[in-house]
Amino acid sequence: MWSDNETLTDLLGFKVHSDLIRSVVTDPSVLPVVFGVFGDWGGGKSSIMKMLERDLESEEYEDTVCLYFNGWMFEGYEDAKTALLSTILIQIGEHKRFGEKVKDKVVGLLKRVNWMEAAKLSVKHVGVPLVAGMLTGGAATVPALLASLAPVSKPDASEKKNESDNENEEINWLDLVKNDSSKPDLLEIRKFRRDFSKLLDETGIKSLVIVIDDLDRCLPERIIETLEAIKLFVLVPRTAFVIGADPRIVRHAIGTRYVKQQIGDDDATKQEEYDLVKDYLEKLIQIPYHLPRLSPAEIETYINLLACQKCLSKEDHDTVLNDWSSKRSRNFYAAYQHGGIRESLGGMELPSDLERQLSWSNAIAHVITEGLKGNPRQVKRMLNAMLLRKKLADVAGISIRDEVLAKLMVLEYTHLNRFQELNTWQASENGFPTNLRMLEEFVLSTDDSVAVTDKALGDWQTPSLKKWLEMQPSIKDVDLRDYFWLARDRTNSTLAGVNMVSSFVRRLFDSLIGENEGERNMAAREASVLEEVEREALLGLLQQQVERHPDQVTGVDSLYLLAENDVTGAARTLFSAVKAAPASRLAPGVAYKIKTLGTKEATLTGETKELLEHLRSHAKTGVGKAAEKALKG
Repeated sequence: MWSDNETLTDLLGFKVHSDLIRSVVTDPSVLPVVFGVFGDWGGGKSSIMKMLERDLESEEYEDTVCLYFNGWMFEGYEDAKTALLSTILIQIGEHKRFGEKVKDKVVGLLKRVNWMEAAKLSVKHVGVPLVAGMLTGGAATVPALLASLAPVSKPDASEKKNESDNENEEINWLDLVKNDSSKPDLLEIRKFRRDFSKLLDETGIKSLVIVIDDLDRCLPERIIETLEAIKLFVLVPRTAFVIGADPRIVRHAIGTRYVKQQIGDDDATKQEEYDLVKDYLEKLIQIPYHLPRLSPAEIETYINLLACQKCLSKEDHDTVLNDWSSKRSRNFYAAYQHGGIRESLGGMELPSDLERQLSWSNAIAHVITEGLKGNPRQVKRMLNAMLLRKKLADVAGISIRDEVLAKLMVLEYTHLNRFQELNTWQASENGFPTNLRMLEEFVLSTDDSVAVTDKALGDWQTPSLKKWLEMQPSIKDVDLRDYFWLARDRTNSTLAGVNMVSSFVRRLFDSLIGENEGERNMAAREASVLEEVEREALLGLLQQQVERHPDQVTGVDSLYLLAENDVTGAARTLFSAVKAAPASRLAPGVAYKIKTLGTKEATLTGETKELLEHLRSHAKTGVGKAAEKALKG
C-alpha cells in the first residue's frame, strides 16, 4: 500500500515547481506578493508546498522565515481570519531565532487582532473581547493559539535557569494579551500593517513566506475569511503568501458569498457574476501558477516508480530514483520504463510483482491520464484498491489476471455508471456479456459498415470510453464474474463512488440539491463547462440521489435544471433515474418535467413517450395519473 498523504519523495518531477516558487518568494524586488498554486484536488499541490517549506528551512535561507498554515484545520472555528492572523503572530513570537526580541510587539499585534475581531462582532457580541472567546471556546477560538495559552508555572526566584531553559519555556500569550495596557482606536487595520512591518524590520527577516494549504477543503465562508485576512498583509513589505487551492472551488466560494442573491439567468447577470469573481481573484493573487496535468508518459513513469518503491529495497529504490532524475533532466518527455529501471540496477532480475506491474502500466497510462485527469492522488488510490483486491483474490482462492483487473478498475474509477452497467450485463449472461463483445468489435473493426445500432449502448460512444474499449487486453472472451465479485462493494446503488469524486464536483452537487436558488443556478452554469469525466461523476451522484430518495424533489429538479442548461447527458440521466425509482414515491410533477424535456429535445421524443407509458402503468400513483394527463395533452 502507498500513503495517500503529501510527500517529500518526488516521484513526479515536481521539485521544478517548488524551485520556481522559491525563486519568486525570496526575490526582494518582487515582494510583497501573493502566489497562487492552482491545481485540481490531489494534483500534488501539498507535496510541492512541503518541498518549498523544507528548502526554505535550510541554512542557505537563514534570512527567510517560512510559516505553514493548514486552512482545513481551522474549519470548525467560527472565524478563520482571526485564526490565520493569530497563528502567524504566535509562530513569529515563538521563533527560535528572534522570538524573545519581538515578543512585546507580537503581544501588541495580537491585541489589535482582538480589537478588530471585537469590532466585527460588536453588534452580536457587544463587550465580549477576543480573549474571553478563547477561554470559553467561543467565536474566536484558535487551536494553535489555545495550545500556547495554558498557564506556565513560574520558577522559584532562587532557581537558576540557563539559556536553553529560557528557550523551552512556554509563553502564556493569554496573560500577556490581557495585561497589555494599550487602547484601540479607529485606525486599527492601517496600524496593524504598520506595526507588523516594524516587527519584520526588528527581526531582520528579508522574506516572510506564509504557506496556506488545503484552502479548497474549507467551506465557502472560511475560504473568504482567509482571503480577507491575507488582504491585510498585501501591502506589507517582505511578505509572500503561497496559496494552494483548486481555483474553481475558490471562484465558487466567492460567487456563493457575493453573488448568491443574484438568481437571474439573463446574460447581464451572468457577466456581472463572472466579472466580480474574476476581479476579486486578480486583485488578490498577483501570480497565478497553474500546475500542468500529468501526461501519459508521466503517469506511466509515476506508476512504475510507485511499483519500484513497493517492490524494491530502499537502497535499490534510491538508485532507481537517482537514475530517473538524471535521465529526466535530459529528456522531460520519455516514460521511464522497464528497460531503464533494469539498467539502473545493473541488469539484475526484477521481482516478479514488479515485472507484472511494469508489463501493463504502459497499456493503461493513456486511459488513466484521460479518465483521472492525470491526477496522482487518484492514480495512487486506484492502485491501492487494486492491491487490496489482489490480496482478497489470494485469500478467496480466485485466479485473476493483473492486466484484466487493471483494465476493469480503470473503467470503475473513470466511469462508475458504465462499470455498474457492465456488471448488470455480465451477471445476466454468466460473465460473458454480449453487449461488451459488440462494443469491442465495433471500436476495433476497420470495416466502416460495422456499427452499434442498439440505443441502449449510446452512452458508450464517448471518446474516452472508446479508448477504454481499445485498451489491451481485450476482455470480451474473459469470464468477468470473479472480477466483479471482488468489486461487489462498488456495484450497488449507494454513493460508494463519492470518495473518488473531486472536491469541486461535490461542491456543485451540494449546491444543486440545496435550497438557495441563486447557488443552484450558479452551480448549473458551472456544470455546463465540466469535462466529460467530472460531468459524468456529477450526473452519477444526482442519479443515485433520485434512486435513493425518490420522494425528495431535489435530485429530479437538479437534473431538470442541468438539462435546461444544456448539460450533456442530464436529460437521459433523469430518464434513467426516474425509470429505476419506485413510481409510488415519485412526485406527480416528475411526469410534466419529463414531457417538457421531450418536447424541447427532438432526439428524446421516443424515450419520453416510453417513460411516460411506464409511469402511466402505475395508474394508482400520483405520478401515474400525471403521466396519463401528459400523454393525452
